[in-house]
Amino acid sequence: MTKNQKTLSVLFILLFMTNSNKRVLKKGFKKLQLKTVERSCLILRKNIDRKTISLQMYVNQSLIQYSRDEDLFLDIQQMTDEEYEQFLKNKDNNIVNVESFKDDGDTSRFVFIIYSGGKSNHKTMQQEELIKILTNNPNITKYFEPFLGGFGSVYNSLSVLLKYGVKDIFLSDTNNSLVNCYRQVQRNPKIVQKWLASIDIEYFRLYGKYYPDTKDESKEWFEEIHRRFTELEKSKKMNPKRAAYFMYLNSNTQGGMLNFNMKTKLNKMHHSFCSKKVKRVPLLINKVEIFHKIFNMGNIKFSVCRYETVLKKVNNDTNSLVLLDPPYVKYEEEKTSDNILSCSYNYGINNFNHRQLLTKMKNSQCHFMYYNNHNPYIEEFSQKHSYKYIKKDVIYRNGKEGKKSVEIFMVKDNSKVTSNIVNNVDFFKEEVQKVS
Repeated sequence: MTKNQKTLSVLFILLFMTNSNKRVLKKGFKKLQLKTVERSCLILRKNIDRKTISLQMYVNQSLIQYSRDEDLFLDIQQMTDEEYEQFLKNKDNNIVNVESFKDDGDTSRFVFIIYSGGKSNHKTMQQEELIKILTNNPNITKYFEPFLGGFGSVYNSLSVLLKYGVKDIFLSDTNNSLVNCYRQVQRNPKIVQKWLASIDIEYFRLYGKYYPDTKDESKEWFEEIHRRFTELEKSKKMNPKRAAYFMYLNSNTQGGMLNFNMKTKLNKMHHSFCSKKVKRVPLLINKVEIFHKIFNMGNIKFSVCRYETVLKKVNNDTNSLVLLDPPYVKYEEEKTSDNILSCSYNYGINNFNHRQLLTKMKNSQCHFMYYNNHNPYIEEFSQKHSYKYIKKDVIYRNGKEGKKSVEIFMVKDNSKVTSNIVNNVDFFKEEVQKVS
């Protein structure tokens, strides 16, 4: 695979599985979508006070809103209002809008939740290295990611893993609400969708519109949902309602940034107003539909777990591959390597001991892939143990000013270890990453 070829796409696999016989609208679909949704809105308003029915109708309306299924729209056009109302009430409609979202390379992406530090732009490189490891080690049957985050890196891996027969995929994080979100979408997608729909439906009942129009209205509603979400976190209830609120709050923050307190196990998200963000509930409902399918590819298991526990479990397992995407060290190439000792970064993970992680990685019998910012100590570590060390120039943007950095991808392949430090010019074009 060259850098000019399309990367393996999870959405492409899903599209082949679910929509292979469907005709996709190519011209005039936006007008047809709008016309059909306007019709459903009139029907929904007549049922707005019927709690259970209105939620299901809003879920179906949201799925229709993003559909490009020509046969679906032709069927709806032929329905009477009574027939269309029954269709909107039906909880068993199979509308999976994979064709509406592109994911065919390093510049196109379709993410489950917005998360700073996502790995969508690393897809080609990660897949190339993963293919090499799996080709060299056909005995690998298990894949682990103990820093799950926004699902970006495992999303890059998933299509390759399935192609090479690796179906046992173990994904973990220390953030309870984050893991709960994945679990609920995997196991209870319909209920998550209804709780998402309840956010807009409740707002309509209160104010006669589905979402806020101004910054002040948006902030007030955001803070109300955040208050309810925090109550669920404090009660330690792992349920679909908590997952829906997490998704809504995440979509209305700046760059998906959140602060997770490791001691209290609470998340704090900060409101960021955008006229498009407040209208995202239908999009989130579509994401639940699609990622429910993705999360049930292979044998994916989500858990709340510290990385130390995961590495202890796989320490002597040569049939395991682990991808590590820990909190990044602060990029300061000109400073000494001592700053690798710890870092205070984001998501509530303070004073993370990177030396300890690298030592565990070195002493383990399993295979590793590892992301971080460049640091002299990490590079010296890779040279000493003959691990591949790939550098990539990036620019982090916060507002208008950009800050240069260098990210790295390190690979430990126990089957064939060779020293190989690669400059980014061989693999990447410089790109802009937006982080809060």
